[in-house]
Amino acid sequence: MRLEHHDFRSADLVGGDPALDLVNTVTARDTQPRDWLDDYFALLRWARQTECFARADLATLETQAQAAPAKAAAALARCKALREALCDALYALAHGRAPTPPDLDTIDQARLAASKAARLVSRDSRLQTHWSAERSGLDLIAHVITAYAIELLKDARVDRLRVCDGNDCGWVFIDTSKSGRRRWCDMATCGNVAKARRFQQRQRE
Repeated sequence: MRLEHHDFRSADLVGGDPALDLVNTVTARDTQPRDWLDDYFALLRWARQTECFARADLATLETQAQAAPAKAAAALARCKALREALCDALYALAHGRAPTPPDLDTIDQARLAASKAARLVSRDSRLQTHWSAERSGLDLIAHVITAYAIELLKDARVDRLRVCDGNDCGWVFIDTSKSGRRRWCDMATCGNVAKARRFQQRQRE
């Protein structure tokens, strides 16, 4: 898998869930995969787009990564291991298969690590699970995304899980269309490309 620098935009977040959007930090999985997380700071750029993390926490992570590059690289590797296990599990589910035990074990190990770093806090008279840069350190992003992933995998929405039909894509997404027949991660990109190719094919014929 080739590393590639990428400036993340809100348009990159089409999965319908942060866990799916993490999986989609690799593009063209169906042809020549390109990994947009070329370093820990790319992970931070992606996290800022998700709006799942406090700006202060991300600033703390950036300081920690600059001070300890080796630890940041190790945290990124753990996050990518989670991402790939999630990808394999989601692809299996999208095609009506059960995830493999090794993938489930990787996700479960991530769940245990996230649970260990979590704290219960009271907000608006309700208890919530909370992660912070102080407790999770450079693994904060992986811990939070793990929580999203576990909820997604237990949720009925997984029945609407799809893999994009577009060429040079392979992104995963939740089909929120009324018909349940959405084929592309984004109509403005893969959908339009597919329509243009069909038009050109008809013209040639």
